[in-house]
Amino acid sequence: MSANTDTVFIEALALPLKERASLVEKLLLSFEPEAGSPEIEAAWKREVLDRCQAFDAGQLTERDAADVLNDAYRKVK
Repeated sequence: MSANTDTVFIEALALPLKERASLVEKLLLSFEPEAGSPEIEAAWKREVLDRCQAFDAGQLTERDAADVLNDAYRKVK
């Protein structure tokens, strides 16, 4: 992360919980296109169904959310 990004991150951590959650939501929404594409929505629905079916069939393993988030954080650090 750049020094500017680190500064913003530190300032965001100082926000109350509800304000941090609101900021996270706004940041996540900023990745989405303004108008959803029906093709993309359909592809995501297929992906979700495929993953659910694979999990139910025992073809996927599960991990604690904390482990997944820690791994992701280490990768972007």
